[in-house]
Amino acid sequence: MKKTKNNSGFTLIEALVLLFIFSLITITFYQVISVGTRHILFAKNRLGAIALANEKMEIVRNLSYDYVGIQGGACEGIIPQDEDVSENGRNYHVHTLATFVDDSFDGTLGGSPNDTAYKDYKIIKITVSWNNGGADAGSVYLLSRFVPPGLETATSGDGILSINIFSDQDGGAGVPQATVQVVNSDLGFSETRQTDDSGNIMIVGAEESIQKYQISVSKSDYETVSTFPAYPDTDYNPVDVHASVVTGAMNVTNIALNKTADLKIITKNYLFDTIIPDMEFKLIGGRRIGNDEVFPYDPIYNLDEEEQTNSSGEKQYEEISPGQYSFTLSDSVTEYELIGTNPASPFSLLSEDDLNLEVRLASKDMTSVLVSVKKAESSTVLAGANVKLSNLSGYEEEIITDDNGTAFFPKTSTPLIAGTYNLEITADGYEEYSETVEVEENHLSEKNILLVYE
Repeated sequence: MKKTKNNSGFTLIEALVLLFIFSLITITFYQVISVGTRHILFAKNRLGAIALANEKMEIVRNLSYDYVGIQGGACEGIIPQDEDVSENGRNYHVHTLATFVDDSFDGTLGGSPNDTAYKDYKIIKITVSWNNGGADAGSVYLLSRFVPPGLETATSGDGILSINIFSDQDGGAGVPQATVQVVNSDLGFSETRQTDDSGNIMIVGAEESIQKYQISVSKSDYETVSTFPAYPDTDYNPVDVHASVVTGAMNVTNIALNKTADLKIITKNYLFDTIIPDMEFKLIGGRRIGNDEVFPYDPIYNLDEEEQTNSSGEKQYEEISPGQYSFTLSDSVTEYELIGTNPASPFSLLSEDDLNLEVRLASKDMTSVLVSVKKAESSTVLAGANVKLSNLSGYEEEIITDDNGTAFFPKTSTPLIAGTYNLEITADGYEEYSETVEVEENHLSEKNILLVYE
């Protein structure tokens, strides 16, 4: 009689499958619980913020009209602009915006009809936010209109300050939700607002003051821009001067604000295509913030510094202003000569660009020739010129100048042989040029040529 074998228990594969299924179910439940808990906390924070905003708005509603406004603002009152409040173990930030409104129903200041009593009513906006910058950050706001008792009357000594924030890049328009801080220390005035969908803020009832309203503008992923005092309080003539308010007038200030860009500078050997580390250089450019007061009125840029590449031959610039930049080697660099850059300097950096600037260098100890070709009439570089270098020993090479206007000999890593060479340069529309060049041993010879129109 045969005995039947009873195989009880699990095989290894069955155990692994069971473990996988159990892990999958556990992770799913954990994610559901985590998301649910986060939503519950967010809802709790939001309810607390709404209750706090209602509480603050109720306080404002119980104030007399003259007291409805913010401390240090154009629409002045007794309400603090910013306040930190702790409610039920949660910290909230309360920001109050108060502004006069020049309603078009009865005309506007400077419009048709001209409304000289342009402080028609007040708008109060209370924003309550929590966990600013955190993963569960949020905000709520309440908005209310406050109408003056009786008839509106014209006021003296103030006007309207309208600030337009826009991008001057291709296809640019008004920049919405940019943070604009306006400060006038002489008047004890300080307000922080956000631009509307057209990139505008309007401060109705700003006191008269000439070139004293300092404006600072910022937004995530955009450059930060500030106005400056007029010359001579600033060492140069600034582009963006502190704003002015003239009594009974619409005073308009326009400020360009652009998205930033990234730039990496890489220093390399021109012939060997190897990295050259710790190279000192000067970079100038970005946003033009002004001009020198002395002829030739050179532009002043927000980036003007001397730096050096790291041990990997790189220097990274992040979130810098778009604009035109120029690159030069520092005077302290004595071992290398700048052959050119790609793209050629000066170069344009546009908003949201991520540009690699390749800097091409050659050793000054190499037996070689660097030819720079420019237009005689403008002293600007001439690209596309044919440069030929030859000698009686049979050496002959031709190079077309690139956007840097340069041609470097030799083409390979093998140095030239010291001696006498003939240099010939031709370009469409220009007179031919030729001369004799003495090339010295272990020395980079430079020739700067101006070509003349035919």
